[in-house]
Formats: sequence, structure tokens, C-alpha cells
Amino acid sequence: MIYIDIYQHFRKEEHALIDELIDKCHRANDQYAPVLTTFLDPRGQYIMSVIVGSFDDLNVTFYGGPHAERQRAIIAPTYYEPEVESFEITLIEVDYPKKFVTLQHQHVLGTIMSLGIERDQLGDILVDENVQFTLTKQLESYIILELNRIKGATVKLNSIPIKDMIQSKEQWQTFDTTVSGLRLDVVLKEIIRKSRTVAKQLIDKKRVKVNHTIIDSADFQLDSGDLLSIQGFGRAMITEIGGKTKKDKIRISYKTLFK
Repeated sequence: MIYIDIYQHFRKEEHALIDELIDKCHRANDQYAPVLTTFLDPRGQYIMSVIVGSFDDLNVTFYGGPHAERQRAIIAPTYYEPEVESFEITLIEVDYPKKFVTLQHQHVLGTIMSLGIERDQLGDILVDENVQFTLTKQLESYIILELNRIKGATVKLNSIPIKDMIQSKEQWQTFDTTVSGLRLDVVLKEIIRKSRTVAKQLIDKKRVKVNHTIIDSADFQLDSGDLLSIQGFGRAMITEIGGKTKKDKIRISYKTLFK
């Protein structure tokens, strides 16, 4: 069976997500109709693409707003062409007293999660001169009604057209390198350009997250699409894992968004 093969290529922790995505593919295939997922991070999108690739008559389309990192997927028969509206995403802008309070990503995320909203119902959170976030359409009226304070300040939420989504001013930098293996400490050392000892210390002190989960094991194996959050440095993403060099090193591409 294809699926046994798919599981072999992914981590044990990802099996529940794989089950869920395979189930959605079966529904799209059996009903010959589109099926919409919740928001997926880049790693989830990669897994989704691999699974859909094993179905002959299905396509997958991702969308989370212009330039979005977290996106919803529509799995559908090849005849179907989704519109922007098909993804059922709402864009919310936060109106708050800018003179008196500075809002950061974690303030917005923490407040939304405290309302009992699951992370997969929430897309990107963008903090610039304005603060915006995307959300599944079904939660729009609930959040507008319930979210009225962030970091002690009174806020008002407005639903605005998705085309008005701001682009983060953050600039990712792209790199290509070779590594002796895909262990977290080996790749991290390369990304932060420090010694392996420093990389291990960051991991041991629980300062490294992979796909939003703290990983404190230096031998954790990284894969394509993994998003690393490194406390004190910023974020990095493994964009591609290539072949091996003559000296048996692995070619990888990654991008960083460092402070």
C-alpha cells in the first residue's frame, strides 16, 4: 500500500496529521468534490502535497492570503478550479491605541488562543504599522464579539478584504550549504554559524522549536519544510534537501529571518 510508504518517510509525531490528510483525500476522491483543510504550516503543506501526489485524479491548491506562510488547502478532482472565496478565510485588522501600547506577535497569538481557538483555525499574524491576522471564516463573528482587549488595551476588530493583507517587511535570506547529516545540532550549527557546542546548549536549554514544538533532542532529524524558531536569533526554514556530494555530505538549502 502507498500509505505504508508515506508513513515511513515521516516522523512518528506527524502520523496523526497524515491520517487526517489521507482521510480528506479519500473524501475528495470518493465524493468527487472539493475538501477544505484547516490552516497548515509549511511542513504540513509539504506533507499534504506528498499525499495528494499518490492520488491520480486529485490536485491540491494552497491559499492563506497574499504572501501567506500558513495556508489552507483545497483537495479536489482535477476538473475543479478554486476561487479565493472557496478557502473561507477572513482577514481581521486590529484597531488599537498605538500611542499607548506596542503589540507583538506573541500578544496577539496568546490572546486569540485564550479564547479557546485552536492554532489550526488561525493563519498568519502580521505586525507592522498595522496588526492583522487571518482566521477561518466560521470564527469571524465569534472573534469580533469576544476579542476586545489585548495586553490590557481596548481593541476593536474589523473584517477587511483579503486583498488588503499587508506584506510583512521581514526579509528572508537564502543559503545553500552541505552538512554531514540532518541532526538538529549539525544543521543548527550551520544556520547560526556557531560551534556545535553552542548549538547543543541552545537545544538543551529548550531554546529551539521545530514547527512550533520545543525539541530538546540534539539528534532530532530535520526534513524539508521544517520551520525552526531559535531564541535569540530568529527563524529559519529548511527549503530543500538535495543529493550527496562526492565526500558524502548532504546538500541543503535554507532561509533565515534573523534579528
